[in-house]
Amino acid sequence: MKYQDYIIESTKEAFEAAFKYARHVKPDKLEWKPLNEGRTVINILHELTKCPDWAVEIMSSTEPPSFSEESMAAYEAEKSEWTSVEKCYEIGKAKLAKFVEFVAAFPDDKLKDTKWLPFDGGRDFTNAEQMCYPLWNYNYHQGQIAYIETLYGDKEMP
Repeated sequence: MKYQDYIIESTKEAFEAAFKYARHVKPDKLEWKPLNEGRTVINILHELTKCPDWAVEIMSSTEPPSFSEESMAAYEAEKSEWTSVEKCYEIGKAKLAKFVEFVAAFPDDKLKDTKWLPFDGGRDFTNAEQMCYPLWNYNYHQGQIAYIETLYGDKEMP
């Protein structure tokens, strides 16, 4: 199995698992914040929905990602329409399909190439590492969603 195939399958599975947990959240708790300070489930889903775009943008660009006011405003406007778990899932699935297409076509001889990114304190990341971003993000946030559920009292596993 090629590395890219592993990333594709694992990422698709992690996407589905994160949304399985999100669907289990009670509708009146999608906007609930732990201690009135944490992130809401719908806010986490916005990130998961956009994540494949960011991964492709980062890997396609020769420059580090921009967190300019304009780019963040564009993201805020885009996510304002993602008002439900199913809407996030539908849009996220389409964005994931583009990521899958990108990864499937990614050449093996470029996997070890690096690019400096401002994450993890700022360091060089291989393309193989960058390709893992959506997978890591889906798994990480699935855990957050499950934890939020326990904090509002839902102890039943999806």
